[in-house]
Amino acid sequence: MSDLRSREFSYPSYRVRRPNLLGGALCLDFINTVEWRGAPVHGDRLVSYDELLIWAESAGTIDRKSASGLAARARARPDRATAALAAAIELRETIAALFSASAPRAPLLERLNDWLARAPERKRIAASAGSYAWAASDAAGDLAAPLWPVAWSAADLLISGRAARVRACTDKSCGWMFLDTSRSRRRRWCSMEGCGNRAKSRRHYRKRRGA
Repeated sequence: MSDLRSREFSYPSYRVRRPNLLGGALCLDFINTVEWRGAPVHGDRLVSYDELLIWAESAGTIDRKSASGLAARARARPDRATAALAAAIELRETIAALFSASAPRAPLLERLNDWLARAPERKRIAASAGSYAWAASDAAGDLAAPLWPVAWSAADLLISGRAARVRACTDKSCGWMFLDTSRSRRRRWCSMEGCGNRAKSRRHYRKRRGA
C-alpha cells in the first residue's frame, strides 16, 4: 500500500467539492484522486470508503442505487470496507506507476493482470452522464464493484495505442495525469484554468519583480 497518507493534508468531502474529471480516461481520473501528487505534502481524497463511492458515482463506475446499497453493506461490514479502500489505493498507485515513463512495467502489469483476472465478465454497457462504460456482471454487493471499470479502463488505454499520449501536468507539484487529445500533442497543463493560470501568474510576478 502507498505511503502517500504519511504526508497529507485534508480536503473537503467529495460531497462538498465534486471530483474534477479532466483526465480524459476513467483510470486517469482515478489517479487524480490525489491532490498535489508531486508535492512533499499531498491531499488524498479517498479518505474513506464513502468517499470512494461518491467519486465512483460521479465518475460513472456505479449508479446511485448501487452506491446506496454498497454504502449500507460497508456500514454493516466496516472491516471489509477498510480492506476495499486499501485495495482501491493500491490499484490507483499501480496504475499511476504504470503510466509513469520511469517505472519498471513488468511487475506493475502483473498486479493489474491480477485485478483483471478477478474481475467479473463484461457483458453489458452502461450509460452515465452522457458517456458509456463497461458494467460488471454479477457484481451486486461486491465492495470492489466501483473498481472493476477502473481496471478495465487502464487495460483498454494500455492496449489502445493511446498510452503514449498520457501526460503529467507540467506543474510537477500537481502531478495530475491526462490524455493529450490535442492536435499538436503539446498540451502542458491538467487544466488551463488551474495550473496553467497559476503558472502564468507566477511568470507575471517574476517579470514585475525583475523589472
